[in-house]
Amino acid sequence: MKKTYFNHDSNARNDIRVIKLRSKLGYEGYGIFWGILELLFSEENKLCIEDYDSLAFGLQCDVTILKQVVEDFDLFVIENNCFYSKRLYKHIEDINTKSKKAKDSVKKRWNNTNVIQTNNDSNTSISKVKVKQSKSIVKRIEDFKKSIHSISGISDEDKKDFFLYWTEKNKSGTKFRAELQKTFDVNLRLKRWATNGFNKSNSKFPEHYDEMYDKKLDQTKRNEYYKHLKNLGYKSIYSPNAGTKWIKA
Repeated sequence: MKKTYFNHDSNARNDIRVIKLRSKLGYEGYGIFWGILELLFSEENKLCIEDYDSLAFGLQCDVTILKQVVEDFDLFVIENNCFYSKRLYKHIEDINTKSKKAKDSVKKRWNNTNVIQTNNDSNTSISKVKVKQSKSIVKRIEDFKKSIHSISGISDEDKKDFFLYWTEKNKSGTKFRAELQKTFDVNLRLKRWATNGFNKSNSKFPEHYDEMYDKKLDQTKRNEYYKHLKNLGYKSIYSPNAGTKWIKA
């Protein structure tokens, strides 16, 4: 999932289950509840009971209290010694739906740029302005595409992915993403894109935790990156102030 956050309902504290939680465990339990939701979101909405100790260490809380939050207030569904949150499923489905629509949109944009659009409608001054603006952005994108394909030594797949990413338009439709950058060297950016292997399932991950690299990944790649770090002996530590950090065990 490209989106790296989920909605926090403004009235969540008034949910009867949350009220029961707060009445027994106070805002410490409430904070642990949201910490668990954050972890579930980053782990495809599934954590296991056998990891209580590690989860408690990551959240810097007592494992007994964490166990109570998970099991005693009907806030999570427990199945086969693992647990998940029903409330997260809707958020995740919404994210996936929006992601699919975005991909369909960029594919359509890619196909549309293969044809130079023309419009001879001159009935009104308004239509003339719209045609002029449309040709302007289309022409700039077409020129951008030509500049990409003029660069040798880069695969067609990399060029296509690079084009789709950097030609996303702003809300007003007057500029695309590359034009919004202070500086943009197509040659350097494209070669860096291909070298770093963005959007490739077989790309190599860094042999250490790189926070800036982490932020660029979608949720699927982030999960693969985290597994890669664990295989290297890293462990994640979470704190409310600093967030999730990875350290060498």
